[in-house]
Amino acid sequence: RHLVQLSKARVRTLVSPEMGLLLAWTCLFAVGAALATVVEEDGTCRATDVSCRAAALQKPVRSADAGVNLMQLKKPTVVTDAEGVELVQANASDQTEYYDCDGDGVQDCGKWDYSMAMCSNRLMCGHMYKLRDLTLDQSCRCRRCAASPATAQGDPMLKEPDATGAPFKALSWGVFKNWADHMETCAPWVMPHEDNDLRGLLAYARGKGYKVRISGAGHSAGGIVTDGKDDSVVVMSLAEYTASGEWEFGIKDMPDGSKRATVNAGWTQFHLYERVRPLGFFLPAQTAGYFFSLGGIVANSVHGGSYKAGFVHGYATRMRVMHYDGTVRIVDDEEEMRYWRCSFGLLGIILGIEFQLEKREALQMYSVDRKLDSWSSEEFWKFIKQDAEADMPSEILPADGGVGTRKAWNGEFFADFINGGDTPKVAVYSQKANSSVDENFGGQLGIPEDIHEQYATIKNRGVTDGWHGQMSWGEAARRDGSPPIKIVGMGVNDILDGMKGLKSPMAHVMSDAAMTNIPRLARALGNKVNDGFFL
Repeated sequence: RHLVQLSKARVRTLVSPEMGLLLAWTCLFAVGAALATVVEEDGTCRATDVSCRAAALQKPVRSADAGVNLMQLKKPTVVTDAEGVELVQANASDQTEYYDCDGDGVQDCGKWDYSMAMCSNRLMCGHMYKLRDLTLDQSCRCRRCAASPATAQGDPMLKEPDATGAPFKALSWGVFKNWADHMETCAPWVMPHEDNDLRGLLAYARGKGYKVRISGAGHSAGGIVTDGKDDSVVVMSLAEYTASGEWEFGIKDMPDGSKRATVNAGWTQFHLYERVRPLGFFLPAQTAGYFFSLGGIVANSVHGGSYKAGFVHGYATRMRVMHYDGTVRIVDDEEEMRYWRCSFGLLGIILGIEFQLEKREALQMYSVDRKLDSWSSEEFWKFIKQDAEADMPSEILPADGGVGTRKAWNGEFFADFINGGDTPKVAVYSQKANSSVDENFGGQLGIPEDIHEQYATIKNRGVTDGWHGQMSWGEAARRDGSPPIKIVGMGVNDILDGMKGLKSPMAHVMSDAAMTNIPRLARALGNKVNDGFFL
């Protein structure tokens, strides 16, 4: 049911140290290839030579209609040779455009603050690595948006609420971009602290004619929050929000003997499971990774890996919401709840959520992989039914593949066609619960004795965001989905962006790395907290 191709645009922790070294060597190979590019004596290169063009310009590529103007760049000098072939002039002045953000002749960026582990002049500068950067200073480039103070994008009260005396308190998180880094905007991104701050922001935006869009942890792939084209949009997040009373967190008993949890919608699944897992409770459905905000999950169509459970938002039973005018109320009627689920923030702000919980006395996290004899219906369904032990009723399945035990309640499937071709390697990350667990399983089945300490270690681990500096993993997860994995100090996606000419070998490496590391990831988190998440 959840067979997916695992070569994804964004890579987080599916890379082992060994694969990291391989990627690093591949990256060095790419750097050597770039440095070996032949440049003409007059400082030009053939425009048809993509690698030469990139090496000469070192400019970010943005589509003309992207609605984003993070920095004003001069157009490259283009000349034509005797053969009529376009040449790109590698002007030294082009490079300065990365560091003089306002065009006043003074370098604003190009300096790394080692004491804060971030770029100096954070309002204008951000860490944007380009292939061939030799120092952290060189990677500190202009990121300030050029916008009028009369728009939301240029409003100083949205950029620096506390310093400008804004009628609300909030953390400014710069400008909105999604976690995958392919949707960058100039929309101000603010994170109010409490209900009155939210009301103040809404009133201020309404008075200015701004549009307020609500973000979660930023994992939406496209422009669901904003595409940046409207300069009147301000993005609001609950990453710093603290709810009142039970809506920050609470658990209550239901008449049927079940339990429900009320939780801050700005929390991630990690923050919820940190509270409920030590008690033996879980959501009926969950994603592969912790780092999605609960409000974002409920306001969108986010699935889990359960064979018999649906979207995660289907297990939200009540909500505390705020309307455009700042009024707060509780939504508990199912007829209305069905509209708030997957509402994309269009009805208002989801402040708190009540979730249905289920008890699991035992949980087994494990993985299975096998190279198929052929890419056929028989082999496909054999893996799902017998190897994965999927709990799927026979009446909805074809006869191919025989009969399995149906002991696994959850499964997330991966297939490596890049390296396997017509006989791909397939894998499943699975979970068994309660009486279905294997008695001879060598890993954790219950609640780890040191589970509180393990959760605290994960949450408090220090991380560094290239745009915002140092913080805890728990803070980073709430604010923008937690930082990506780095190899030899560089983000995986920076490495991939710099090696576009090596797409095929990199695809083979990354696909194989993902398949081989799923068991390691499942074992690691299974032994630490055993809560079903493997990312």
